Amino acid sequence: MDQNRADRAARLFLGAAAGAAVAGAAVGWYAARVEPRQLTISRPELCRRPPVKALFFSDVHFGPMYSPQFLEPLVNAINAEAPELVLFGGDFFAKFARDAHMLDFSWLAGQLRRIEAPLGKYAVWGNHDVRQGAAPFYRMLMEHGGFVPLWDKIVQPAPGATVCGLAPYSDGKVLRDMPAEGWRVCLCHMPDKARYLNLSHVDVMLSGHSHAGQLQVPVLTKMILPPGGKMFPQGLYRPQPDRPAQLFVSQGIGMSGVPFRLLTPPELVVLA
Repeated sequence: MDQNRADRAARLFLGAAAGAAVAGAAVGWYAARVEPRQLTISRPELCRRPPVKALFFSDVHFGPMYSPQFLEPLVNAINAEAPELVLFGGDFFAKFARDAHMLDFSWLAGQLRRIEAPLGKYAVWGNHDVRQGAAPFYRMLMEHGGFVPLWDKIVQPAPGATVCGLAPYSDGKVLRDMPAEGWRVCLCHMPDKARYLNLSHVDVMLSGHSHAGQLQVPVLTKMILPPGGKMFPQGLYRPQPDRPAQLFVSQGIGMSGVPFRLLTPPELVVLA
């Protein structure tokens, strides 16, 4: 009898282990092959609606984990939304020194030029766009792609709409020059800077950087969030209780660190 019980327990254990292995393989396949290609559209409810239709995206990280060939369908998806204004939150590159040889800059710029936005296209640098000598190449790529790179600079693409783009490690002093009225957006790659920037003349700050952790797994997600993206990892916030400014943090498009996305699909953000 004892031997029969032992045999039955062993069979149950082996069956459970096999089932867990199959389930783990299925989740891994989904996170590596399916979800990274499932582009989603978010339409956050802002306290102050913009006078133009704007689209924000961030963190494409083109390289071995996220092929540059995905840029073409991404551009098609952006154009399908027919935005008037397009904003990019930085981190076009993954690891520039490692990946530069595999990037066809002429083709990439040509794809970026296909993005249609009658009121303009603006971009800021992410931390990966200034590392390993990437900064001048990023500027060149954005400019050839029809984007205006903003390094602590304010522009007014339309009456009543103002965009301020912050440098990756900016102190934010340029925000003092934001107008007192109209719809005012701040592009800042790292969302946690919203805690101490002067957002008194900002309606919404748009950020990326965190990728929402890329993997929504209890305990693990908080551990792998990057510095600068731990306080505000994804979604809509009011980062300063004494000011009405909102913060929206995108989950990004590509991947960094690990070649997986689980319950954090790539995201375009439409503001209208």
